[in-house]
Amino acid sequence: MTSAPRFGPELIGPKLGDGDMGAVYKAGHVETREMVALKILDQFDLPGQYDREAAVELIEFAGTLQHPRLHPIIAALESEEAGGRIGIVMPLATGGSLWDHLKSGRKIPPREAWQLIASIANGVNFLHGQEVAHGSLKPSNVLLDNDGTPTLTDLPMAHLRESGLVPPQPTELHQHFLRLESDYNSPPTIQGDVFALAGLTYTILAGRLPFNDPHPNARSIPEPAGLPAAIYSVLLRGLTNRTQLRYPSVVAFLQDLKGAREGKIDPQTAQWFTVTVDEPSEEE
Repeated sequence: MTSAPRFGPELIGPKLGDGDMGAVYKAGHVETREMVALKILDQFDLPGQYDREAAVELIEFAGTLQHPRLHPIIAALESEEAGGRIGIVMPLATGGSLWDHLKSGRKIPPREAWQLIASIANGVNFLHGQEVAHGSLKPSNVLLDNDGTPTLTDLPMAHLRESGLVPPQPTELHQHFLRLESDYNSPPTIQGDVFALAGLTYTILAGRLPFNDPHPNARSIPEPAGLPAAIYSVLLRGLTNRTQLRYPSVVAFLQDLKGAREGKIDPQTAQWFTVTVDEPSEEE
């Protein structure tokens, strides 16, 4: 390993994947040889050392938020040898991401799907209890262990965009989980997370992304085959842009979803979203 390129105390190994904000590598600590995942953020445009230090502090703060459903952050690194680029050290994910799983065409059995949804929601609800929004919930940021247990990763990413992180446009995958495209360059919000959670729920249950076209003005939400109408209605409400009809919290969304599994939904959901065609047009 001594001939491998180095990033701070980490020796960089093979690339594990590319994200829209950097690349992830398998890496090993130069002294302990502990194997980790190292995400190198290669798209910062920060004017000075102070800004880089602030970004590192933000990553370190994210690492203090500990919960079984949050993927841990071991350390934040800054490498002068790499032009002041910033790296995030995390444990290796043994089972890949939810997006890897879905792209392979594997269907998640119903019982496992509901357990997965509950686990993801548990992590998001914990963050909201700390008055922190994730801001980047999408299948590629749900990591799985070998048993299929999820953890949420990339917690600092949406917050780092405010510090100058680019790209300025979300990926097509990310667009499916943004309430509005303008949310991408705005501070993360709890309601944005609730929308993304509804999108993840749809994706897990249907085995596909929620929209035929993710652009906000062209969205339609297909009704998944075999999904009870009550659950589809809850997902339509979860994915609505109609301000007055949005679920205010993860708990409210989960309560209506639980009722839908028993054939009962919130009266407002029943009034506005008991349809089998496209979601009602937006009326702000």
